[in-house]
Parts: sequence; structure tokens; C-alpha cells
Amino acid sequence: MNNETVKCDACGEAHLVSISGANTIDSGWLVPYEAFGYYGGFTDNLDWLMANTEPKSWNICHACIVKLLDIFPLLAKSLEKGAHPSPYDDKPCCDYAWSFTNEGETVFASGGEWISAPEKNRD
Repeated sequence: MNNETVKCDACGEAHLVSISGANTIDSGWLVPYEAFGYYGGFTDNLDWLMANTEPKSWNICHACIVKLLDIFPLLAKSLEKGAHPSPYDDKPCCDYAWSFTNEGETVFASGGEWISAPEKNRD
């Protein structure tokens, strides 16, 4: 098992990472905040583009993503069901998870419970 950790740039907590050297938090987001800027935007920081480098990024943990999605419900609605895999336990970690039951059925989180996977193109 990998014992590497990465700190969440939003809360400062250390989180384990599965992929050695990847520097990304499991079930987290790598948010390239420097790429958000544009001419006349909130930030006008396109120097990274001219330098032909990767934009600076935040590493955000699962708990902070859920908080962000609670604050911005329309952003949450834009995510497809089952945004990330989760171990199959009594209760899902959040309403954005999917898993396989012990019988191999695909389930999605909804309202703090696991539900059977909807048919394709059906909510």
C-alpha cells in the first residue's frame, strides 16, 4: 500500500494517494485555477499560456469538493451521476459516488442511500 500523502489546498488536511508520484488526492479534483483567467475576466493572468507551461493548480479533497457543490447547486447538477467510485459500504460517502454491490450490480448514491443504476439516458 502506498503511504504517500498530499495536502488539500482548500483545507490543509493530508490525504493518502493511490498512485505513487501522481501528487493527486484520491476522489479529489486537480483544479487548474491559473487557467481560469482571461482578458477582462476576474483574473487576467495568461502569463502561464505565453510561457507554454502548465497552469498552477489546486489539489482539492473529497470533503471540500462536496462543500463546494453544496454552495453551488447548479454546478452539482451539471455533474453526471456517479462522479467517482466508492467502496460499497452501508452508506455511500456522498451523493456523487457509484459502486458495485457484492453481487456485482452497479449502484449510484442518492439521498444518502445506494440505488440501482438507472438505465442509460434516464435520471
